[in-house]
Amino acid sequence: MNNNVSTDTNGRNAGVTLKGISLSFGRTRVLKGIDLKINSGEFFAFLGPSGCGKTTLIRLIAGFESAQAGEVRIGNQEISHLPPWSRNVGMVFQNYALWPHMTVRRNVAFGLEEKRVPRNEINERVNAALELVGLSDLADRRPSQLSGGQQQRVALARTIVIEPQVLLLDEPLSNLDAKLRIQMRRELRQLQRKLSLTTIFVTHDQEEANSTADRIAVMNDGIVQQVGSPMDLYDRPANLFVAGFLGVANVVEGTVTLQEGKALFRSTDSAVAVPIGESSAGASHIVFRPQNMTIHSSDVEALPGMLRLVGRVNHREFLGSVVRYRVAVGEHFLLVDASYQRGVEPIAEGTPVTLSLKKEQIIALEQ
Repeated sequence: MNNNVSTDTNGRNAGVTLKGISLSFGRTRVLKGIDLKINSGEFFAFLGPSGCGKTTLIRLIAGFESAQAGEVRIGNQEISHLPPWSRNVGMVFQNYALWPHMTVRRNVAFGLEEKRVPRNEINERVNAALELVGLSDLADRRPSQLSGGQQQRVALARTIVIEPQVLLLDEPLSNLDAKLRIQMRRELRQLQRKLSLTTIFVTHDQEEANSTADRIAVMNDGIVQQVGSPMDLYDRPANLFVAGFLGVANVVEGTVTLQEGKALFRSTDSAVAVPIGESSAGASHIVFRPQNMTIHSSDVEALPGMLRLVGRVNHREFLGSVVRYRVAVGEHFLLVDASYQRGVEPIAEGTPVTLSLKKEQIIALEQ
């Protein structure tokens, strides 16, 4: 198998364009006017909760669903009218869909045999694919004799061996235990980089998307809420849904008033009052992350250049690398993450505390 992937739109490694995609099942609108451009060679993720439309969207690209409106393009070719076997895409399913009675080698070779590729070429490409995913020594085993991670590699090899223009991954890590998921997502990313293959990954796990994808489309209710790199989405969410879905966030509702020409956000109970940028004067909420606050005993002033809030520890959790405090500030409960240090006693529940927060870490949102 040739790993020097062409960027020609008539060969491998083509981009994907979705334009005006709308799809309904009966009266239920599943996808609502999706417009996306996925770049050639990009690792792109659809991220969102169950029922948001992400799996339907990837199945539509594969040809297993048909939209009532819009078009799908791979490179310069409009493929909406083509059946799945004519689209030159490869899909790895959530359950891997391996043939249980076939060996690893036969599973990987199956697609090439169906295409009536010459036997000597099949052998060459299958050997290369198995070597690529580290399964050459297990070629004669059956799926039941493999671990979950090894089965996933077989599914990847079976897909890669047909040399698709686009690789589609439908939650391929969901059946693995937590430790193996971390290992496999790293291997998946390394394999994608090695092949430079346009890859679209569906997941509901924001950590998986953050650690693998070049860009992410955050979806909810059949709509793309925002597209961007993991860090851009985390630091500059477009709305409250994106802010809350990408990591843990403190969200405070309130109003903005102008005082001496400066914008001041005040929570509904006035317990949280912080300055914000004047460009955010229409904001109805502020968002900040647990790790962006520092917690001290109540008699400590805020750190230089930081804002000060006062409250009381309502609850604490030990999460290994951090201690997460739930602090009551007026009617609000704010989460604060403090780095855990061996030998340092965590703050007890019920203790009055001071919280320090940099103004620059506050995100002001209108909704």
